[in-house]
Amino acid sequence: MSTSRPARWGAAVLLAGIAASACGAEPASPAEAPGSTTSTASPSATSSTSSGEPSATREALRWDEDHLTGSGGTFTWDVTVPRAAGPAVAGEVNRRVAASADHVVEAAAATVRDGDPPRLLTGEGTVTTDDGRTVQVVLEFVDSTEGAAHPTTSVTTVVLDVGRERPVVLGDVFDDPRAAFEELAPVVEEIADASGEPVTDPEGLAPEEVNWAAWQSGEDGITFWFQDYQLGGHGTRQYLVPWDRAGHLLTPGARVLLAPV
Repeated sequence: MSTSRPARWGAAVLLAGIAASACGAEPASPAEAPGSTTSTASPSATSSTSSGEPSATREALRWDEDHLTGSGGTFTWDVTVPRAAGPAVAGEVNRRVAASADHVVEAAAATVRDGDPPRLLTGEGTVTTDDGRTVQVVLEFVDSTEGAAHPTTSVTTVVLDVGRERPVVLGDVFDDPRAAFEELAPVVEEIADASGEPVTDPEGLAPEEVNWAAWQSGEDGITFWFQDYQLGGHGTRQYLVPWDRAGHLLTPGARVLLAPV
């Protein structure tokens, strides 16, 4: 396989698939990934804690891990994802997280050709928020091909409204998503500059949802992840935009759901 810079559309297609799933399209189950198998690993995560009024009548989720593994031709994958147990919403959480992982596996598998060198996709999922209002998970992947100069990295995220048992998409978060992205782009550039990682490809911050599709909220603000090469240079990046720079862009519903309580 080529080790040159990936085409921009590759990351865009991947994230578009994740966005389609988040918007309510029925995703494939883990068993539908080519040759995939699922086995439960020994529990390693602790029970989550809850805060805020929405959690008052809701049992906290309990967290274990699953491994999504399989192979097809020269391509092998081993992705660890968090698995929720407890109230009914756990099933929807697990379905969405598994679907996000499957999209990445399937997108990578679709690029494998006969005669390609051995290739391994690994991934790790982390629960970043479980506060009774939302469950949020970030999935980070490393795609390594034997003989390549370096692996390719990527990231996807899941944000689920616990009360409504449905994904939270950027159209729910911002009153005017395009205007929000235009305002956030220079903020991200400022943060990137301050961290010593200047944005050398500003097209990656264009006001299109696909460029901003990987995000999580927390006590300090909204973190956006950007794909390998998206902002110029190898490697995924993540930048936390504090609430005092992003909070005024939220819809009223998003303030209730995402802002600090």
